[in-house]
Amino acid sequence: MTSTGPTDRPVARNSLPARAVQGRVPSRLKVSIASASRVPASVVAHFTDRHTGGSVVIEADVLVGADGIDSRLRAQLHPGEGAPSGNGVRMWRGMSRYPHILGGRSIVVAGGRPGDKFVAYPVEDPAAEGGPTLMNWVLELRGPRPGEGTDGSYGPVAVDEALAGVAEWSLPWIDLPELVRESTGIHEYPMVDRDPLPRWSFGRVTLVGAAARPMYPMGMNGGSQSIVDARVLAWTLAHHDDPVRALARYEELRREPLNQLVLANRELGPEKIIALAEQTGGPVPAEHATAVSEGYKQLAGCTTAVLNSRDSWSVSPVSP
Repeated sequence: MTSTGPTDRPVARNSLPARAVQGRVPSRLKVSIASASRVPASVVAHFTDRHTGGSVVIEADVLVGADGIDSRLRAQLHPGEGAPSGNGVRMWRGMSRYPHILGGRSIVVAGGRPGDKFVAYPVEDPAAEGGPTLMNWVLELRGPRPGEGTDGSYGPVAVDEALAGVAEWSLPWIDLPELVRESTGIHEYPMVDRDPLPRWSFGRVTLVGAAARPMYPMGMNGGSQSIVDARVLAWTLAHHDDPVRALARYEELRREPLNQLVLANRELGPEKIIALAEQTGGPVPAEHATAVSEGYKQLAGCTTAVLNSRDSWSVSPVSP
């Protein structure tokens, strides 16, 4: 069973398809976790229906907190942790139909340090060769909005405000005002994370993704590592009859490497190369850039050698 937090915040990515869990675990939408209690052979989760305010109680073999950086399950497991901490950077994110950039499969990272950066990349192939595609873009700004705390808040951004934000930018292969105008919605997110945890799993309860180890969005590892979390968790559950041992093994495999990645992203991760280029006013020597890049890949477990040599996390599907 997966615990999900409030979903009224805008998100940039779709959730896992419902068919992935249909027939295997109870699936409910628009409920938020209130509390969980462990009993000898199961876990009992108490949810609140956000439509009616009523209580929903579900008993299951395991409870997986996948409810993001503001995870209520994490707060129950680690009380007193407080709010996420930020670096003072705000991110404006949008999705736009736009003619593909450069070769159509290019990622644009322009600028220097966090708070002075623009990123754009395609998230699907164009319907027709050379035609428009769906682009995800991010503009980073430093400092809070007037009247806000240093960690900012989530919320929509008006088109006029976004146009003013990109007015200072000039990129030869992107019409930034057009990209903004064509966006279906623009939302602001603070760049925040949480300190690494000493423990994710408590008996039949565990955390995955941003609920377990929210990190700054460096090196494209926030979402991708969440997918790996889910694959490793599925693998350990498939290979251990005892759910408690399965969750403990999942944590053994994932927690410490991911905690190190959280700390590395605070130091800019692979984007340290961009900051160095800005600092020196010119290209970073190739051997230095390669060392930074390869070191981060090793930390993230995504070098070619590692990916080609380790066993797959895939498991065989089981009929309901």
